[in-house]
Amino acid sequence: MVLVVMAFLWLMAFNRLQDLQEIGEKTKVEMTIRNIRSGLHWEMSDRIMTAREASIGELAGTNPVRWLEKIPENYLGEFSSTPEKFPRGSWYFDTSQHLLQYRPSLGNHLICVECQLVDGEITLGWRIEKIGNPMFGRSMVKLVELTNYRWF
Repeated sequence: MVLVVMAFLWLMAFNRLQDLQEIGEKTKVEMTIRNIRSGLHWEMSDRIMTAREASIGELAGTNPVRWLEKIPENYLGEFSSTPEKFPRGSWYFDTSQHLLQYRPSLGNHLICVECQLVDGEITLGWRIEKIGNPMFGRSMVKLVELTNYRWF
């Protein structure tokens, strides 16, 4: 009986540990995206301050990772298609689709409405897109989340 109780407690602790690891992964992804957005805003601000606002629209479709001060350790690089090795918990930029992709390591609490599947696995995606009205001579850009998901 004691062994059954011990096994049950161990299983509960293991499940909780996995949940905490997944929360950590989610937080790391969110912080990376937040830092990309901040870097992109700084770049747009710099272009406005130096009278180069007309070139802001050229940022659309560029690799968002270039706006990070520090590239994530699990960033694989730029590829024209899905890399042969795209392990869980890693990022890459698809140059043909102008798409930043992330494959979650843990996804027990990841709910997707419209998710991309790459090699049968859920992949989250973002792209820098133009916003605003170019008729008024000003285009801005923003990092757009292309995957409709909820994590936790």
